Amino acid sequence: MKKIDRGLAGLLVLLGCVHNFVAAPMIYHRLTTQALWFVSAGLALWYAGFINLLRVEADRSERLLRWLCVLTNVSLLLFVAAFATVRGNWSAPESWLLVGTVAALTGQSVASLLRGR
Repeated sequence: MKKIDRGLAGLLVLLGCVHNFVAAPMIYHRLTTQALWFVSAGLALWYAGFINLLRVEADRSERLLRWLCVLTNVSLLLFVAAFATVRGNWSAPESWLLVGTVAALTGQSVASLLRGR
């Protein structure tokens, strides 16, 4: 049963990658709000796959948890920075708050990975 769980979770991540790295460039030829909205659906697939992998592997590896958190946080940081850039609202306090919060969380998860805890 765990092999099926792992396979399905991996498939979600793979589908998210195809969605973002194959379909998005074919449909959108420049970075727009609509393109970012499209990419956010691919990110949701990644995150669903990551969470399911964590569920399956919870009794096996905390290192996997740290790596998946780093991947999640880095991709979210890139997304919110791109969104703020495309929307042109870097001067808005909420943009700085969101980017700053995600950046801090990303730093924390990278530090946790490097410390091994």
